[in-house]
Amino acid sequence: MKKTLALILSTIIFLAVFLPSAMAQEVYKFKISVNTVMDHPRNQGMLLFIDGIKNKSGGRLEPEFFHSAQLYKGGAVPKALKLGTLDMGAPATGYLTTYDVNACLNYLPMFYGRKPEYIRKFMDSGYGDAISESIEEKMGVKVLGRFFELGYVHVLTVDKPIQKAEDFKGLKIRYPTSPEFAHRLKAFGANPMRIALSDLPMALLQGTVDGTITNFKGADATKLDEAGIKYAVKEYGAMGHYMPIVSNKFWKSLPQDLQKIMMDVWDEVVDQEREIAEKMQAGGEMNLEKRGVKIYRPSDNERAEWRKQILPTQAEFIKEMKYDEKLIDLAEKSLGM
Repeated sequence: MKKTLALILSTIIFLAVFLPSAMAQEVYKFKISVNTVMDHPRNQGMLLFIDGIKNKSGGRLEPEFFHSAQLYKGGAVPKALKLGTLDMGAPATGYLTTYDVNACLNYLPMFYGRKPEYIRKFMDSGYGDAISESIEEKMGVKVLGRFFELGYVHVLTVDKPIQKAEDFKGLKIRYPTSPEFAHRLKAFGANPMRIALSDLPMALLQGTVDGTITNFKGADATKLDEAGIKYAVKEYGAMGHYMPIVSNKFWKSLPQDLQKIMMDVWDEVVDQEREIAEKMQAGGEMNLEKRGVKIYRPSDNERAEWRKQILPTQAEFIKEMKYDEKLIDLAEKSLGM
C-alpha cells in the first residue's frame, strides 16, 4: 500500500513539474503560401511577420514560407484556407469577391484618383472590420488584422499617351480580374479586355491590346517596356490590398497566447510593409522612366475632374453588383461625399 501511494505521489509530482514545461515547449508548425516572388512588398512584409512571431513565441511558432506559387496559385489560396489544406495566406482582395462582392468596394469610381490617406482612412475603419468579419463567417477562417498593400495601379499604353480623360476613348486596355476595373474603363470610353498577366507581353507585342492596368513595380519587374509600353499615366486608379487569413483548423489548434502573438505581430508589421510597398512602387516608376517610358502625372484637380466624369455611372453599377448599402454609405462618409 505504501509503495502504491509512493508511486502515485511521484507520478503527481512528475506531472506537476514536467508536463507544463513540455506543453510550453510544444512547437506549432504551419505553412504560409503566396504566389508572388521574393522581391515583392507582400513577401517582404511576410518575412517581417515570420521573424516577429518566431522571436516573440520563443520558437513555438514555426512557419514554413512557400512563395512564387510553390504550393498554390493566387486564386487557389482562398479555397485552400477554407478547406484547411493551407494554414495561412494573404490573398489579394480580388480573389475574395467570390465570397463577398464588397471585398473590392474601394475600386469604385468614388475612390478613383485619391491619394493614400483617403484609402487608408477607409480601409482601416469600420469597412476593414466589416469585410473581415464577413470573410471569417463565409469562409470559416480567421482574419489577423489590417491589410497589406501592393500600391496603386495605373494605366500604361503602347502608342497613345493619356493626358486627359478623353484619351481613354477607343483604347483596348487589359485589366485584372476585378469587374470594377472593367466598369471604370467603359465609363471612360475604353474597351476592357481580361487577359492573364502571363499572356500580357505577347498581347502587347501583337497589338491585341493597346495598354494595361498594372502597378509600376510589376511593370518594371516584367519589363513591359520591352513588350512595347512607351507611356503611363499616374492616375492613382486603385490601391491593391492583401488580406491576412488563417485557416480555422490551424487557428483553433493554437493556445490563446500564441493567437495573440500572431495578431499583435501582424499589426506591428502592417505599417512597415506599406512603407516597403511605397518605396518599391517609387523605384519601379523611376526605373521605367530611366528606360524611356514617359509618365504623365495629372494634378489633384485633374484627377478630381476625371473622377467627376465617371462618377455618374457608379449608382447603376452598385445596384448591378449588389454592394452592401451600409458599406456604400460608410465609404461616402469616409470620403466626405
